[in-house]
Amino acid sequence: MNATLRALLLLSAPALALLSAAAHTAEWKAPKTDAAKIANAMTAAPPSVSRTATVAEMSEDGTMKVLRKGSNDWTCVPDDPSSPGNDPMCLDPNAMEWLHAYMGKKSPPSDKIGFIYMLQGGWDFSNLDPYATEPDGKATITGPHVMVVGPGVKGVPGYDRTGNRVNPAIPYVMWKDTEYEHLMIPVR
Repeated sequence: MNATLRALLLLSAPALALLSAAAHTAEWKAPKTDAAKIANAMTAAPPSVSRTATVAEMSEDGTMKVLRKGSNDWTCVPDDPSSPGNDPMCLDPNAMEWLHAYMGKKSPPSDKIGFIYMLQGGWDFSNLDPYATEPDGKATITGPHVMVVGPGVKGVPGYDRTGNRVNPAIPYVMWKDTEYEHLMIPVR
């Protein structure tokens, strides 16, 4: 495991263990106003990160509309209204590059590791296909988690790589064997 990845995991674990987040519910309604979107986005990460992060809303084509300019290097994004649960996220600059590459169906940076907080959890059609639009098995609902993205996560031992039959309560690899492969690490 490379030193940057190890440091990210070790430094974040104690702080994340103290955090709690709301579970996904069927009654969830995505925020509508800019103020509500900002408040929602800020719940994705610890306040020490989200309090001074830029908050931006992402369109389907990957363009960003800044809702609030921040003073640190993090960007928080409110809930994706196309998914059934509450799934805001906060990304460091490397993870933002990774996300823009994913949204644009381009190769992510080959030399950067990024970190993403999703302390409200997430929802995906597939753990295998990054662009699935329908479930290819049972859709995966994950609780509060962090993600480590980038080339340094390929082949890291000790993470479940079984694909769509993962247990989201333990760390696992999502979208394995694709250029968007990343570690999913539950924090609860």
